[in-house]
Amino acid sequence: MDKDVFHACTLCRPSAEGEHRLSEAAGSLRAGYDVATVRVGGRVNVNTPADVERAGELVRGE
Repeated sequence: MDKDVFHACTLCRPSAEGEHRLSEAAGSLRAGYDVATVRVGGRVNVNTPADVERAGELVRGE
């Protein structure tokens, strides 16, 4: 991911659970980037490196 998405995360207010939502950050980037979504089933957390790896596998269809 481009480093701008991480900056966008810092601009978003945390949810009631204290999480920064990547979907909200991506929404704020729409003006300057092509943003696409990939349906992988249910909700996918990406809180740890293992979560990120699993999300990548889902996106790749593995």
